Amino acid sequence: MLGFELMLFSAIFASLSALFFFFATKKLKFAEFGEIALYLSLSFCFASMLLLLHDLITDNFSIYYVYAYSQREMSFEYKLSALWAGKEGSLLLWNFANLLVASIFVNSGKKDLQKAKALAIFMAISSFLLILSLFSNPFQVLDFNPSNGVGMNPLLRTPEMIIHPPLVFFGYALVVCIYAGHLAGIEQRKTVRIAWAFLSAGIVLGGWWAYRTLGWGGFWGWDPVENASLLPWLALTAYMHTNKGRELFAYLAMIFVAFTAFITRSGILSSVHSFGEDPIGWIYLFLLLACALPLLRKWEIKDNCYTSLLFGAMIVVVMLGTIANLFRNVDRSYYLITFTPIFFATALMALYKLKASRRKLIHIGVLLLFIGANSVWFFEQKETVVLSPEGRSDKISFYLQNVSSYRTPEKTIIKAEILSSLGEIEPEMHIYPQSTISKVYIISNPFIDYYFAMNRVSQSFVELEFYRVPLISLVWLGSILLILGLISGRIGLGSKK
Repeated sequence: MLGFELMLFSAIFASLSALFFFFATKKLKFAEFGEIALYLSLSFCFASMLLLLHDLITDNFSIYYVYAYSQREMSFEYKLSALWAGKEGSLLLWNFANLLVASIFVNSGKKDLQKAKALAIFMAISSFLLILSLFSNPFQVLDFNPSNGVGMNPLLRTPEMIIHPPLVFFGYALVVCIYAGHLAGIEQRKTVRIAWAFLSAGIVLGGWWAYRTLGWGGFWGWDPVENASLLPWLALTAYMHTNKGRELFAYLAMIFVAFTAFITRSGILSSVHSFGEDPIGWIYLFLLLACALPLLRKWEIKDNCYTSLLFGAMIVVVMLGTIANLFRNVDRSYYLITFTPIFFATALMALYKLKASRRKLIHIGVLLLFIGANSVWFFEQKETVVLSPEGRSDKISFYLQNVSSYRTPEKTIIKAEILSSLGEIEPEMHIYPQSTISKVYIISNPFIDYYFAMNRVSQSFVELEFYRVPLISLVWLGSILLILGLISGRIGLGSKK
């Protein structure tokens, strides 16, 4: 298949690029060949992505990946997001992100021996992931040609799916760049800011997506994959509050990226966000162990050490809770008992520094995020209300006015129209061939969200899940202020070595 051949050439040229950049650490003239090989690798990888997208758009169901993640009835934007909905496609996206970031990195600043060393490391990691793609081939051909596909998981058929994975994978690619740079003695302050912003935006968008999707545990459910994705962000945050010894957190960020890939792709831990069991996923352990080798040296952390200590403590708490899932189920209470006090100390420090600091947006964001998150975690209320046609919940009256249904090419939609003292409520159920999804209806104000989802429904009967979610708006506002505060450049990363 042409797609597999394109991936194979991309892997070959990435490996050659790594070798040429390694030779360039001895004789710099080899760097030119390494750069050419890098561009060729990027071109072949991009071509393979375009080919897979073409197969998705043209409904080429003889390709297993297209059969598994697309169907004729899906709109263009969902066929586009299907490109990275599966483990094969998402790895292809990650490879493209790595190669694109490496291409930008090679053209920024001086082309010297340090950069050659950094690119040798960067391309070695990229080559490893590209070779893995050959064993996780999205272009595998079926023995028959189906008339239609199974289609993407209905939970993923949302606008967030178009944006969230690219944000995360480009954030991971930037972490690889930071890691390789530090091993070569290059600090990249702007790259750290950009990586942090990408990961932050990915986490916030993922939280918003989960909040609006019943069964994903709210904006943050302490799921193992969610926890793993938080770890690189915590490491980069600690990095930005450390001067001497900050490279430790650059290395940890890369280790946690490899750890996230292992958790998500091996199926070792049960998660609504993982791809299920896959023997190839265990190979990411080699990447994790290789990236951990720099930790064998001695470390000395100085400057702003209290803040670094707080984020370091968060890393330990989240890491231990995630790994403990191998032996027993770690529920939300563990994180509320262990993580919340550290979060509280961080909020107090942000409050203490607020007056004197130039980083006002960031510290205000931390405070709002702390207040909002803890209000949700500790004071959210849930009830089940049965309407047939009337129901009542703590002085709130509900009246079932109508239940209607209609079909679209890909699903059947059942819609309830409910009158209440809060206003009109219109939750829906979307019935796909694969599963049934509750489409939530939210009534928001600055202090509380009223959150409704149907569990069961008939022409004259509705079972309604009803949540009161206090101060959730502060979670979104605080997160946005954090990102804006960093992008505005109002945070110092210490002196350059």
